[in-house]
Amino acid sequence: MVDYNLISGLVWLVCGLVILYLGYLIAVRGRIELHSAYEESVDSAYASRWAGGTALLMGALVVLYGARELVYGFHPYALGGLVVSLLILSYVSKLFARGYGSPDR
Repeated sequence: MVDYNLISGLVWLVCGLVILYLGYLIAVRGRIELHSAYEESVDSAYASRWAGGTALLMGALVVLYGARELVYGFHPYALGGLVVSLLILSYVSKLFARGYGSPDR
C-alpha cells in the first residue's frame, strides 16, 4: 500500500508545477489576460511583471511544500503556513493586476 504522504506530496508537486507554468505565461510571456483580476486600464507590462512574479513565487512555495511532504511527511503547521502565505500572495497578486503601485496611477 502506498503511503498517503507520497500521494499528497505528488499532488502538491503537480499543482505547484501548474501554478509555475501559469506564472511563467503571465510574467515571461506577458499573457496578463490569464489573470482573473486584470483591469484593461493598467499597463500590461507592469501587471505582467508583478502579478506573474507573485504567481511564480506561489508556485515555488507549493513545489517546496510538496517536496517537504514527500521527504518528511505531513505536518499541520507546514500546511497552515502554506495556506496563509498563498492567501496573502493571492491578495497581493490581485492588487498588482488591478494596478496598485503602478507609476501610471
